[in-house]
Amino acid sequence: MPELRRRRAGFTLTELMIVVVLLGIIGTALTLLLMRQQRFHRAVVSVTDSRARMRDIATILPTDLRSISTVADDILAFSSTSIQFRAFIGTSVLCNYASATVIEIPPKALASGNVLTAWINPPVPGDVAFMYDEGTEEGNADDLWGRFVITDTVSATNSAWCPSTTSPAYTTAADAAARRYRFTLAVAPTQARIRRGSIIRFTREVRYSAYQAADNQWYVGYQTCEANVNPTLPGTCGTTELLAGPIRPATSDTTTSGLYFVFYDKNGALVSNLTGVESIARVSVGLRTTSESLRDASATKLATIAGGDSLRFVIGFRNRI
Repeated sequence: MPELRRRRAGFTLTELMIVVVLLGIIGTALTLLLMRQQRFHRAVVSVTDSRARMRDIATILPTDLRSISTVADDILAFSSTSIQFRAFIGTSVLCNYASATVIEIPPKALASGNVLTAWINPPVPGDVAFMYDEGTEEGNADDLWGRFVITDTVSATNSAWCPSTTSPAYTTAADAAARRYRFTLAVAPTQARIRRGSIIRFTREVRYSAYQAADNQWYVGYQTCEANVNPTLPGTCGTTELLAGPIRPATSDTTTSGLYFVFYDKNGALVSNLTGVESIARVSVGLRTTSESLRDASATKLATIAGGDSLRFVIGFRNRI
């Protein structure tokens, strides 16, 4: 009898090729979908972070600006996209003169529970100490705030600094282990007019501005500056720190700029240059973020995704004309 051949179970080469092609198509589609989801989530995180930074600016900038006095020339330079000024960072009282140019102040924590020294950030060289000068006449007719640039700062748990034996005494024997502070000033104060117990206000020159980074995007930056010898001129500023962004490009047009400052006097008239700085009563600050991150997150980078986010607030100044 002729041998019967049995058909073996299996797939043909054509069927296998079809399966491979289908798996490739499905895998590619899933990969693209996951990549788009990842890109979208990254964009959402970026937008959320940008909004959080904008809220931080809405807290930090008003705090710094409300502490300054336009009459006292605390605003040193400004434009439609930047402002440079002396920000208040702390206060204390003059405890003792270690030498003609070295002053001592009480510790931050006293055993009595009193607070005579407090600051947001410890003073550093380049900051300015404004010390209350009583003048030579009775009353406050000739009183003023003497300006002294700090050239050196030292702290130690040394009971010989601001000792309990000074008159008046701001520390006690219980404060012997408390950390004390010494500041060297560029110019010696007049001790007959700036006496022990005089109030000290510490300030730091800072600058807020819009800047373009290496990635060609625009951001809001913060800089600390060294005080100029001339108290009416702005000092030299250091490295720019990122505060928020990316924002829209900064321009002189406040209707489109990513960051803008608009200054007004008490009557609502615009103040556009430093000659009228003493009359500045309030400033309007605005931020506009870009929608580029959301546009990049879309499947086809749709140009119809426009706008972004924006924030605007108004700050009033103290001691103004």
